[in-house]
Amino acid sequence: MALQKAHEQSLEMLEFSKIKDIVKDYAGTEPGQKRIDSLRPLKYRDEIERRLLEAEQASHILDEKGRPPLLAPENLEDLVMKANKELVLNPEEISSIDGVLRSSVNTADFFSDICTEQQESQSAESRLLEGPLQNYSEQLESLPGLRKEIDKVIDDKNEIKNTASSRLREIRKSMDRTEREIKNQLNRTIKKERDLLQDDVITRRENRYVVPVKQEHRNTFSGIIHGRSSSGMTVFMEPMAVVELNNKLRELRQQEEEEIHRILQELSFKIGQEAAVIRQNYRLLIKLDDCFARGGFMEDWDGTVPRINEKGIIDIKQGRHPLLGDEAVPIDIEVGDGFNTLVITGPNTGGKTVSLKTLGLFVVLTSAGVPLPAEDGSKISIFNNVFADIGDEQSIEQNLSTFSSHMNNIRTFLKQAGSESLVLLDEIGVGTDPREGAALAISILEEFKSRAAVSVATTHYSQLKSYAFTTENVENASVEFDVETLSPTYRLIMGIPGGSNAFEIALRLGLPERLIKEARSLLEKDELAVEEIIRELNEERQRFEELNSELEKKQARLDRREEELAAREKELEEKKQEIIEETRGKAKRDLKRLRTRSKEIISELKNSDFTDKRQVDKFETQLNLELKELKNYFSQDEKSTEKEPEADFSSGDKVKIKSVGKEGEIISIDEDDQKAEVQAGVMQITADLADLTPVREKSTAESNVKKYQVKKSDSISPSLDLRGDRYQEAQRKLRKYLDDAFLAGLNEVEVIHGKGSGALREAVREAADSHKHVKKYRGGKEGEGGMGVTIIKLQ
Repeated sequence: MALQKAHEQSLEMLEFSKIKDIVKDYAGTEPGQKRIDSLRPLKYRDEIERRLLEAEQASHILDEKGRPPLLAPENLEDLVMKANKELVLNPEEISSIDGVLRSSVNTADFFSDICTEQQESQSAESRLLEGPLQNYSEQLESLPGLRKEIDKVIDDKNEIKNTASSRLREIRKSMDRTEREIKNQLNRTIKKERDLLQDDVITRRENRYVVPVKQEHRNTFSGIIHGRSSSGMTVFMEPMAVVELNNKLRELRQQEEEEIHRILQELSFKIGQEAAVIRQNYRLLIKLDDCFARGGFMEDWDGTVPRINEKGIIDIKQGRHPLLGDEAVPIDIEVGDGFNTLVITGPNTGGKTVSLKTLGLFVVLTSAGVPLPAEDGSKISIFNNVFADIGDEQSIEQNLSTFSSHMNNIRTFLKQAGSESLVLLDEIGVGTDPREGAALAISILEEFKSRAAVSVATTHYSQLKSYAFTTENVENASVEFDVETLSPTYRLIMGIPGGSNAFEIALRLGLPERLIKEARSLLEKDELAVEEIIRELNEERQRFEELNSELEKKQARLDRREEELAAREKELEEKKQEIIEETRGKAKRDLKRLRTRSKEIISELKNSDFTDKRQVDKFETQLNLELKELKNYFSQDEKSTEKEPEADFSSGDKVKIKSVGKEGEIISIDEDDQKAEVQAGVMQITADLADLTPVREKSTAESNVKKYQVKKSDSISPSLDLRGDRYQEAQRKLRKYLDDAFLAGLNEVEVIHGKGSGALREAVREAADSHKHVKKYRGGKEGEGGMGVTIIKLQ
């Protein structure tokens, strides 16, 4: 078997092509699917990491923004080549090229919007969208001139527009006039010769206008026969009165065809001149489709991009084989870090081969740039060669036994395997005498180990368990088997060999215990000792897992208790602050009432004839000092808890009510309740003093501008619909609208232009680019109208 054949056979054993079939279902175009079909494992780290990054970024974009509008017809390369050779393309072919050009523009806009959002956001998630996909999108060229030419010529039904040329327009006008003349003349003929006709209808035969004449009147009716009905009762005749007009119409149709051919020839030539750019756009769209197919696989399978190394280290965390779907039991498997040879043991149908295939497949997928259905933190090494001998590859043609077939494969592997090779051997040494097979298996593994190759082998042989247990740089692993249920769990356990479980299974299935004891006595002491060690190790592992599970439950209970205490502490703190605020408010109100009452008492004492006024003045001074100290105390207390000081309001002050955002004038103040009556326009609002903030007086000019903006904003809609408008008319409307929106004080407006051919969108963005009040613009997001809408931000 040649080395290349061995490599291809190994990929087939690992079912690489079946996984590619799954991945390519996520591609949106046929060329994208073919590109996935051509995926091969790569050997250079930078190229592998770039392809994995492509898939990871595509997965993030799919999650955040959805799929870009990628379009790539299968035969576009041929069409471009045809145009490049100055051959004439038909309207359908030109529409295919136009579709790729529009897809290029829409895809570039899709990524441009993402880039704009990245610049406005500093989050780690937004930065994940930077990289190769953005670079690919920036290489897409729009070719607006060519797109405009195509839009001028071809309509949505792939027919030639009247706008394609002035000559075509005139020809078609002449055709319309001539057809009207023909129909008018035929209608007169029908009225005049009604008795000779089968029906009062005008029809066409051989592309000429005719009327249905009864068979028996064909010699009476003056005209030329162009056909008969299937029954023979009707002949279709062209009246002599319209022969010249029909001839003229035929000539005009010929002129139309010639002009259309000239137009398509000219347009095909222009396409040929841009062949290189169109071909580059096409290939970039296919490359992006490939990236989003691999990204879609990653997103759907909760995949991860593994950490790449070149040291032979493989560490798969919770890996799931894609072909098993929801039935896949996640496995943890590692090799290459501390040991280069792994021996997996366990019962038949227990999952040994699946584990082996999963490991090999994940190495191949990583090298091909496909993320893995595994947990974060998985590690995969790059290998120059992956050699797999899995399953019964018995060759009937060569009349080889299972053993001979395996040995042939291993012989080929030995010719090439080295320090950068991964060797996977299923049921190594099987198919011959167990003792000889085990001895041969150990010597083969030793050979691969001496070459520093990473090797993973599955086996039933107990000698290989002992070999892995006692040999440096070799490790055991096993697939778990539940003796109670007599079924495998498909879990892979690192570091512990698998027991055969034959005696336990036989006993549970009802074989007499006497026979089991006799069978045990026939085993050698060393074999019994190994089985006993394995049994004890598995029992110890099970006890550890039970203790660890109990510990995790206790930790979870502690975590919940800690969260409950933190929530209770927060609740108490909030309650405390609420009580403090309530008490402070009451004290302030009491203080104000005390100040008011004390002023009244002092005034009454001063006006009394029976009072010593000097003693009253002294008492007033002392009282004012004490009130001032109380006020200072509350002021200092408030500064420690409030961000802004309380304003001192009076009737007539201009204020803004913060909770409703309205401005007005204070009519009256209730000091006791700390409330004010505010006249806000036609409304009179009762508001807390704490909810008011002073408003400075505006200058006359500022007030006039504000009044104008308010008046203008009442009549300006935040949305403009241009659908159905022509290119220049749309631009004229948009420029006036942007001026009005700016004067109205609008910060952002929405312009609806529809998706269509993209001509109106181009008109909108061209006008926005040159408008002095436009700060920036972007395409509509999902939920805003998508590519049929442009959002414009004003200065």
